[in-house]
Amino acid sequence: MLDSAIQSFWSQPLLPNEARVLNPSTQRALTEKFLLPKIMELEIYLLEVRTQLDAKLEIIQPNKLGKYYPLGQCLEIAEAVQKRLLEIAVSDIPSNAIAGFTAMSKFLREGGIFRQVWGDLRGQYFQNAFQLGTLYIDVANDTVVATKPKVEILQFADAQFIPISDFNHFTEIANRYWEVETYSNHVLPALAPYCPLIHVNKQGGIQFHNATDYMLAMTRRKAFRPSEDVLSSPPMPKALFEEVTRLLEGSPHRLANSPEHGRRAALYYCQLYRSERRHLNIKLENQIKDTTWEINNHIFNKQCVSGSNFKPKEKTMSTIKIDDIEYDLDSLSAEANEQLQNLQFVDQELARLQAKSAVLQTARVTYANALKAALPEVKKPKN
Repeated sequence: MLDSAIQSFWSQPLLPNEARVLNPSTQRALTEKFLLPKIMELEIYLLEVRTQLDAKLEIIQPNKLGKYYPLGQCLEIAEAVQKRLLEIAVSDIPSNAIAGFTAMSKFLREGGIFRQVWGDLRGQYFQNAFQLGTLYIDVANDTVVATKPKVEILQFADAQFIPISDFNHFTEIANRYWEVETYSNHVLPALAPYCPLIHVNKQGGIQFHNATDYMLAMTRRKAFRPSEDVLSSPPMPKALFEEVTRLLEGSPHRLANSPEHGRRAALYYCQLYRSERRHLNIKLENQIKDTTWEINNHIFNKQCVSGSNFKPKEKTMSTIKIDDIEYDLDSLSAEANEQLQNLQFVDQELARLQAKSAVLQTARVTYANALKAALPEVKKPKN
């Protein structure tokens, strides 16, 4: 039963940018034939493309949210590299990158898949990367820690890169990675089946979670049940409800009367839209995206003028266990915190190098088998 359920999941059509390899056996064969024997050359080629783009991208957006390029610009870099890879000619690259360009070109001509993917990386980040056959490729590996290599290539199975499964999974990563507090949307119930979450950042900035292709497709695929699940949580805080209501005053959108009323109405709309089979209507997605953008823009402009009275709840104190002793992170000295960050960085690098070693070991086996096949046949001497 379990095996059939797993097989059923992996045979489903891909969601937009889903972090999953479709037809893995075909892609594995093409990867082993065209990419693994040239894995180092492929990395040189991708690094060359990224380097060519850096100067232009840095001019376009020298900083983002107070962080200097390339920090925080994973999506921007990934999209620029993808566009460049699809239009680049061999004459545009130096001689040391031609072998990687040729290997990737042959792979794609034979039916290899190259696509942008998004998901949960190692339970810590939302990541924009690429699937190339059965390889995980990150061309913006330095956008969280600037000292990391710009390009990382791993086997997809070794990258610890998985699809976002539901809104609870999304919330877990969002709260940690974006440093926000996330609440159920019990204030705009008609929008809630598509957009069930509200984020509040440390400065009190409020935003309905942007309706993305992936998250919309994820909840539609399950007939809004992922939205229904997160909306069934206790009513959103009254203070936040009142603040969002104030910020949306004068907008054309119908607001709930109270958090509890909004909760009941949001769940009702999930059931109504399911009965109307709206989850099968992909044409509504652009309208939802436009509506969510307009609402967030309205809130942003109102907060810029009037400020926000809502403050996110105090974060619970995090702890870490060392030698079976639990320490409060907030009580550690500056030196202890620095050493802890160094240790975590080294652990991540070790995991990355171990995964990369696995890719190279596979490539070595491929080289060895190719060498044996190319050797002349040696006749054994007769006794």
